[in-house]
Amino acid sequence: MKKTILTIAALSMGVATSQAALVIAGVIDGDLTGGNPKAIVLQATADIADLSTWGVGSANNGGGSDGEEYTLSGSVTNGQYVVITGNNESTTFFSTNFSGSNYLGFQSGAAGINGDDAIELFSGGAVVDTFGDINVDGNGETWEYVDGYSVRTGGTAGAYVDGNYSHNNGALDTLDEAAQAAALGGAFSNFNVVPEPSSTALLGLGGLALILRRRK
Repeated sequence: MKKTILTIAALSMGVATSQAALVIAGVIDGDLTGGNPKAIVLQATADIADLSTWGVGSANNGGGSDGEEYTLSGSVTNGQYVVITGNNESTTFFSTNFSGSNYLGFQSGAAGINGDDAIELFSGGAVVDTFGDINVDGNGETWEYVDGYSVRTGGTAGAYVDGNYSHNNGALDTLDEAAQAAALGGAFSNFNVVPEPSSTALLGLGGLALILRRRK
């Protein structure tokens, strides 16, 4: 059964130029309530004026391709990220914890992924990039990302190559929201993490103390 899903991201290591103008940059399966946040992250390797010819689909539990389940819209520039979130909670997670991030956000049930689900990226109705094996349940596989995430570190679009990704299975397990945001902010470099209110207050107090010391 498919879950509902989400969006996100920028890589700490750049995605190699590909013949495809959009590639799968990463996948996320968080460990907050409901297994959130959940997201498929794409990255543009060239300017795309019309995203309506692009879409994604998720292959759940090794059940094979379900085809293009969600079609994108709008436009992106080279290097920009597209984050597809699968539910309201995941969308809220990103809007709350990241500011000024270089990504275009969408929400779709197609991103309602668990850490054992493969992803397909479509262009013009044809599959141009794949994460994982659509015919294999990811549990126990090298590309499993339960309570974690996988981030693209190189390679070009096309058939799945495990070595093109850094897998962080379980990396978000038991972490609170702030810690998960910090981890994802480190993994996806364009996610600018919003400081916690307490941190902001401490920074303000520190600045005030510095001013007072200078006035003495």
